Amino acid sequence: MKENIYLPIFVFLFVFQSFLWAQTRFEYNYEQMGTQIGLVFYDKDHKNADFLAKLVFKRIDELNRIFSNYLIDSEINRLSETPYENVKVSKDLFRLLFISSVYSQKTFGSFDVTLGPLIELWKKAKSNKKIPLKSEIHFALGKTGHGHMEFPAVDMIKLNKEGMQLDVGGIGKGFVADEIIALLANHGVRIALVDMGGDITVGDPPPNKEYWTLGFSFFNENGEEVFNKLKLRNQAVATSGDLYQYELLDGKRYSHIIDPKSGMALSNNIQVTVIAPTGTMADAYASGISVLDMVEGEKVVRETPALEVYIIMDMPSAYKQWNSKGFLDYILEE
Repeated sequence: MKENIYLPIFVFLFVFQSFLWAQTRFEYNYEQMGTQIGLVFYDKDHKNADFLAKLVFKRIDELNRIFSNYLIDSEINRLSETPYENVKVSKDLFRLLFISSVYSQKTFGSFDVTLGPLIELWKKAKSNKKIPLKSEIHFALGKTGHGHMEFPAVDMIKLNKEGMQLDVGGIGKGFVADEIIALLANHGVRIALVDMGGDITVGDPPPNKEYWTLGFSFFNENGEEVFNKLKLRNQAVATSGDLYQYELLDGKRYSHIIDPKSGMALSNNIQVTVIAPTGTMADAYASGISVLDMVEGEKVVRETPALEVYIIMDMPSAYKQWNSKGFLDYILEE
């Protein structure tokens, strides 16, 4: 992950403590999964809060060992290296890949966790400052396709293509955030916020508050930054696109996001901000809608209950903006 990348979604962390119901605000930070993870929750005492934070960090490490592409012996890498076989997997990996398959179908294939070969190809291209050859892209595309991932049993996965490499970078952080919220709730802590490097999932709001207040910004057609506040509770918000994370190759900007159909890195100058019931859903749909054109993106949103989206497409010759009607309900009027 690149450093010093501006993230349009961030949380206002006010320095205060609330003693209502003997609840105190606790904040922790943890580095894992290529990002800085922020944890905020309310509990009765410092000792118990520290105990819960350690449980959270242990759970994050556990999930990282399952999902990481950088750990040679991670479970997801072992699965990728075993094509054409019914492989018994952990409950966590099965849940994540199964829901990923569902989201692939619902986004016309624009969200796809089988793009590992293409992601690696474009990483090398950006490192070498050279666009991949068409033949290289075609060869990598031949190793992808969410339809080649099957689920023969509730604890088994089968990959039906040689050379597949699963990559859950477009959904994994949201899934981990949901797991943290669930872990804390199982220990009686429901007032919580998880910041996965700018994509945020929240539980119940702080004491004496109706919601968590988060920041939301975008650039208008005049190139001016517009800043708003969002109000969320028991929801998640995620932002994706190539307006902030990109590399210049031969004078053209290319994103870290890959189009599963063409194999090309995104270059459409788009920002997609999604509000959804879970971090998993927000993360996946933000990634998937970024690949679609405005018409297809609107269709996905209209067909998906509880999904609210704000899309900005800032092309050199045209500026387009679209938002679902419900998205505006989450903007805090001051």
